Amino acid sequence: MHKLLGCIFCLFCASAAAGLSFSAQTALAGSVSPQQQDFTLQQYIALYLNYSPQLQTETNKLKIEHNTYKNAFTTAFLPSFSLGVSASETYGRNYHFSSWEDFQHGDSYGQAQGSWNLFNSGKDVLNYKMASLDWQIAQINYDSTVQQYVLEAVQTYYNLLLSQKLLQVYEDDLAVAKKQYEQDSILYENGLKTRSDLLSSDTNWRSSQLSLFSAQNDYANALKNFNIAINRPIEAPARLDENIPQDLPALPPLDQDLTTAIAHRYDARTRRLSLKQSDITQTLGNLNTLPSVFVDLFANTGRGFSTHEKWDYNYGISAGISFDIGFLYFNKYRERKNVRLTNQNAHLEYEQFLRSLRDDVVETRNTLSLKMRSLEISKLRLQAATEKFDATQLKYKNGLMGATDLTVARQELISAQVDYATLLSELTLSRLRYQYALGEQLYDYKPEGL
Repeated sequence: MHKLLGCIFCLFCASAAAGLSFSAQTALAGSVSPQQQDFTLQQYIALYLNYSPQLQTETNKLKIEHNTYKNAFTTAFLPSFSLGVSASETYGRNYHFSSWEDFQHGDSYGQAQGSWNLFNSGKDVLNYKMASLDWQIAQINYDSTVQQYVLEAVQTYYNLLLSQKLLQVYEDDLAVAKKQYEQDSILYENGLKTRSDLLSSDTNWRSSQLSLFSAQNDYANALKNFNIAINRPIEAPARLDENIPQDLPALPPLDQDLTTAIAHRYDARTRRLSLKQSDITQTLGNLNTLPSVFVDLFANTGRGFSTHEKWDYNYGISAGISFDIGFLYFNKYRERKNVRLTNQNAHLEYEQFLRSLRDDVVETRNTLSLKMRSLEISKLRLQAATEKFDATQLKYKNGLMGATDLTVARQELISAQVDYATLLSELTLSRLRYQYALGEQLYDYKPEGL
């Protein structure tokens, strides 16, 4: 018995020590060095996930679910033990408290007991299966959450990259507008341009300044969001990889996409596991309306310390059967019917979910297809707008076109540049959202300690 108590004490100390251990990722600390200014997309995603308090919270929740799953096995299949020590001293009319030394002569008692359920109509096995499914669902939900944070990181990265490209567009436009105004001023002084042409150039120059101010504000906001997410100083500069993939993926047949999504999407996988849980819940509900059989092993020992008596012990086995029939089993019959209908509703909800899944896949696929076609047209439009502006600018210098023609050509060029840069960024994001909608893993991330 002394060996048993010693083993139990050691196990308790070991579990307590494990609960006090900390890993390198227990708490988020530090930040990215301000001296680091070059970031690739992969580097930023890794930093974004590493410094995300929300992801750390989800990781802790996953660890809690893992511990709960482990405890479910212990509860279902292993024996349980308890230890206890008590001491008491009784006072009355003729015997009053005098000092704390009274407790040295009081009654004290120590005991230990254990029990092991061997069978309870299979309910422990079903409860363990439920816990196992909960753990699988938690893992899938965690992976899905990681992929969503990856999409947020990519969005933040490309928002800054797009703002940077647009800032360059408006800086170049301002330089062109300023140069045009200076040229028109010289031509006006020499009588080769009218007052109206000069005022038009001046207006275009001022408009370019306003557009640049707006672009600078957008860039500052995008840089702020970029830096805050990885614990950098808000105004710390960043140089990004400007090589955005421009290849247009070939989409497989729609039926193939739908099949892939149903098999691999995170929410589809958790829904199927939830259906299994619903089936188990129905089985448990039905068992609760049937006779319950149990078989237990038990053992206990104890002794009083004040009388120096020997350790006494008992052990044995108990078994029994019980049957709660309620009011002539009528209410139990309705309970069985309710759990069956509840399970039926779970399967119907899954069918409705499959409809929503198909709708989401088709919508995401159509969005990607639209971005792909739009990018092709936008690229042609940019080429045409660039050629038109160069030709119009040459004719304006030769007096063959007016200031209005030059302004229209210049605005069309800016619009084409902005649209192309925006669509290029949106295409990458749409492609990733399409892959996520099919259940593809965008980024491989494994939490430490699991």
